Amino acid sequence: MSFADRVKLLKSERSMTSEQLSRESGIPLGTLTKILSGATGEPKLSVALAIAEAFDCPIGLLLDGEGHFTDTLREEECRLVKRYRRLDEGGRELVDMVIDKEISRMESAGTVPEIAEAEEIRMLTLPLYMLPVSAGRGTFLDDSGFCESIEVRATRVSLGADYALRVSGNSMEPKFTEGDILLVKRQNAVDIGDLGIFVADGEGYFKRFTGKSLRSYNPAYQDIPISNFAEFRCCGKVIGRMRQRKVAV
Repeated sequence: MSFADRVKLLKSERSMTSEQLSRESGIPLGTLTKILSGATGEPKLSVALAIAEAFDCPIGLLLDGEGHFTDTLREEECRLVKRYRRLDEGGRELVDMVIDKEISRMESAGTVPEIAEAEEIRMLTLPLYMLPVSAGRGTFLDDSGFCESIEVRATRVSLGADYALRVSGNSMEPKFTEGDILLVKRQNAVDIGDLGIFVADGEGYFKRFTGKSLRSYNPAYQDIPISNFAEFRCCGKVIGRMRQRKVAV
């Protein structure tokens, strides 16, 4: 399967038009059309990254098909994956060894069950905080805990999220628009270039971290120097996004 074929498959799964993919990835529609038709062959890495970000999928899924397009997990499997990710290297090696041993035992006994090709889509529940985080000039965001629960499809992205926040403002357009729901992994720092949730002097921001400032996608907004704030902290890394029209990532 070629890069173009993988993009077409993901477009179909997400019910996205080429115009929507162009808008959300920032890639001109003409360029995207050439990629989908196979006229340009393999795209530049920067283009592939932009498309992967628009789809909220790993870049490897587009480049070499690493992973599966229809991965679904049962609720108990979701819990196991989250617990596995908390283990250190030694713990993971021990778990892998036990799994390998058990599969070998079952294969010898002929008791390994067949995995169904299509299973019911599994969901997981995340807290959605009601106070929106700003993709503009800042809005109040506190730790009061007022939230509701939402269900999202269990995927590699959503399994890594601890909570969700709704976007307000337009400074992260065209990639993110008002009303989008962000999937956030709770952590107190992000790497340079990452998208994060930040609280600065009591105001909440959704921006790209540059190391010295908070940056918007919308060129109408200037960088916000971190030195401008008396109090600044990171509340998490944005790892995914859901459009209002969707119920799954």
